[in-house]
Amino acid sequence: MTTKFSEGWHTLTEVAEIFRVSPTTVRRLITTGRLKANNTSCATRPRWRIHEQWIDDYAQNTPEQKEENNAPMQTVED
Repeated sequence: MTTKFSEGWHTLTEVAEIFRVSPTTVRRLITTGRLKANNTSCATRPRWRIHEQWIDDYAQNTPEQKEENNAPMQTVED
């Protein structure tokens, strides 16, 4: 069984669409170290590839997600 290298990997534009942000925002997340990515380019201009696991890791650690995880549990009282 052979697997393609591209399986599980996303381009910067694809990640921007997933997060519903601009590609510039995704670039900023990468350069600040908040989103892990691989530069697959040999040239000066980077060509970023982001693995789906890294996307999941980032999504679970965003401030919005942390607030949801730390929110008090609501109970229904009669």
